[in-house]
Amino acid sequence: MSMPKKDNSKPESKIGLGEKTDSGYKYSSRINFKEDLSLQIAKLMQEKKAKDELETYVEQIRKISSRFKNKDKNLDYYTAVGKVLFFLSSDSFKNIKPYSVFRRLIDEVPDILPGLDTKRIQDHLMMMYRIGGLDENILSKATWEQWYEISKFKNAINNRRVLNRILTASGSASGPDLRKKIESILGK
Repeated sequence: MSMPKKDNSKPESKIGLGEKTDSGYKYSSRINFKEDLSLQIAKLMQEKKAKDELETYVEQIRKISSRFKNKDKNLDYYTAVGKVLFFLSSDSFKNIKPYSVFRRLIDEVPDILPGLDTKRIQDHLMMMYRIGGLDENILSKATWEQWYEISKFKNAINNRRVLNRILTASGSASGPDLRKKIESILGK
């Protein structure tokens, strides 16, 4: 009886989006003639499809950004942007690196979170994305500061039972105290 062959192939990596330049769009995908061209072309086509779709979402976020004057720790603003950012869960973006999308958003909507550096804006965009799929009833159970800490734990946001336990246990805790409670609930 022969043993099945071990699959030594690499898991499919996520694709980064390119950037807009003065002369157009610069793709991040590159052709390497030493590798399978059909896979490379498929990645390039996937990046193009995501880039084209992203234009629609950038425009929606631009409108939301201009509508809200107070963006600082504004849960309504974060939720509105997050609902649009939920496109990152779609098939077109499942193999696209979220932070490459966030970089494009920062470039194309410079007033998305004024006063924050790029790294912090990316962290806040991840928070927006993670809370964007939650309903108003759940969102009303915590403050912005609490959602900021809770959203750092992907497993907490994605599991409604765990999320309810965290919201019940959090009380008025925030910052490191809330982080410790979440880690305790998650068993970390």
